Amino acid sequence: MTDRMDINQEVDNRFYNLLIGLSNAQEVAGVEVEGKVKAEQSEQFNARRNLLRIEKLAKRDMELNKRSEENFVESVRDKISAAVCERVELRLEDLEELYSKQLGIHEGLPELLDTLSVKATSIAKLEPLVAQISWLATDLLKLVNTPKYRKTDRLGRVVVVENLRIALSFLGIENLKMVIPSMVFRRAIPQITDPYPVFKAKIWEHAIGSAVSCQRIATLSKVDPGHAFILGMFHEFGKLIITKLYFKTFDEVHREALIEAHDDQKRDEHSALLKIGPTSDVLLSLMWKHSISLSSRIISHMGMRRVFIANAMEEFALKTPWGKMSPIAKVLLQGNGYSKYNMLKRYKLISTDEAKAFLKSLHMAATTVLALQGTDLRSLNLTMDDE
Repeated sequence: MTDRMDINQEVDNRFYNLLIGLSNAQEVAGVEVEGKVKAEQSEQFNARRNLLRIEKLAKRDMELNKRSEENFVESVRDKISAAVCERVELRLEDLEELYSKQLGIHEGLPELLDTLSVKATSIAKLEPLVAQISWLATDLLKLVNTPKYRKTDRLGRVVVVENLRIALSFLGIENLKMVIPSMVFRRAIPQITDPYPVFKAKIWEHAIGSAVSCQRIATLSKVDPGHAFILGMFHEFGKLIITKLYFKTFDEVHREALIEAHDDQKRDEHSALLKIGPTSDVLLSLMWKHSISLSSRIISHMGMRRVFIANAMEEFALKTPWGKMSPIAKVLLQGNGYSKYNMLKRYKLISTDEAKAFLKSLHMAATTVLALQGTDLRSLNLTMDDE
């Protein structure tokens, strides 16, 4: 462990980089990749080391010119990055735009989630609320007709479900408490994140891992598991928004700069602009700075009256001390942390000693860790009625 970071910062640093790509996280964690030859062990390195002095002198001017060009490209990249950050941060002020356009949250979703959380709810009460969110109704019908869940009649023929109420009844209220929030989050994941295509899979892996972890911890902590699941799933809304805004804004700023350089006949700058693209450092910096507080603002903006998670999300965002945290905020802290640990462990990015120190920092009891170790964090674990 480095002196400059405590265990929580180190885990966060590796996790954030894992969202961008495994190689990024391996570099941050100092992991030596099997089959990857170190520079000082390579033939190319030995060849360079054995260059005659006259060859080095002959290359000196070429290297200086190349370095000068690289410095110019870097200065243009910094200029673009600064403009992108400034524009993104301005856009973060329009919460309604972020809520309805970037995440695409339907105005009827909060009422649906509130109704779903009531103990006395019924399929009859849920049906009209689901029906008004057309994409959700369509996706639920698709789900029950997939090979994994579809039913067959006595003759073994596939029964195609075309009625929403039947589909909701087939899934059942307890399953819908997981399925609906999951579908909402998954639909909000950005579709294009090049040059970091793994982000889509990694953020989903973390969201479902956090949600299932929170749900499991909640059952051990006498906290509402349905509320805990929603909180675990929605607590990373901010990262989705930041990612969408970053790529969209980069394209805008980059395009505007190219047009300006072309119109002003700035050939060197135009050439430099063609060499730059989105950078992970800027994206991760924006996430690190804004994503958690943004998630808190979004969840509060939802205005749910029966799903009590807004205050817990705010506590998590403000890094409220453990002793002052509400029970459900503690669940989120542990569920989020365990999901990160689990992902880092899966990709061999955390040592045994680091893992022990990190889990200890989360105040996790041995029985809780044991329960999570026996839980599948990569699926919803739906329980379907065979009747």
